[in-house]
Amino acid sequence: MIFSPKKLGAVCGALPGLLLSPLAVPGQAALPPPIPAAAPPPASTADPPSRCRADVARAIAEQLTKAPDGRFVPPDTLSYGGGAEVLTFRPPSCGPARRNLEHDCDEDGVPDNAVCLYDRRAFEGSRQAIKEPGPRRLYGTGAIMSVKNDRPFVFLLKRNRNEDGICFPGEGGYGNVSGAGDQRWVNAHPSLRECPAL
Repeated sequence: MIFSPKKLGAVCGALPGLLLSPLAVPGQAALPPPIPAAAPPPASTADPPSRCRADVARAIAEQLTKAPDGRFVPPDTLSYGGGAEVLTFRPPSCGPARRNLEHDCDEDGVPDNAVCLYDRRAFEGSRQAIKEPGPRRLYGTGAIMSVKNDRPFVFLLKRNRNEDGICFPGEGGYGNVSGAGDQRWVNAHPSLRECPAL
């Protein structure tokens, strides 16, 4: 018996259908169709949760346990006192902040309107932007490692309300102020244009 390649291809092409179809035997019910092998789950198009996002969520949750009246501004910010203090979280797992330092404290479009405190040296990491002048207790509780004073007047960083504090002249950046890391009071002082002589 001679098969042509055309006929052989047709027979081979029909074999899977014959092998997988239920066989009917006269006088008996047809066999159920075979259970197909489990297909792999479709690839997800959504990004898996990143360590950075998880760390931001954890930092926000911790901050809200200490100061619960913050208003969440997605994806990584808490605002207090109607914007008087704005905390933007940037944990180490999120990598460098890559900020434009010249305009970093002017994100609201109002020049000379804020002082920014960073929890890492060289203006990196999470940031507290103080938008309201006068003495106030900080809502943010992280370490302060660098300061950017975008205002034309001095900014005082203090341990308590009555202390003289550390003075930062206006319109300057201070990339390493680790000695001020535990300060919790501030005074953006509109009446002082220069730091008082000690």
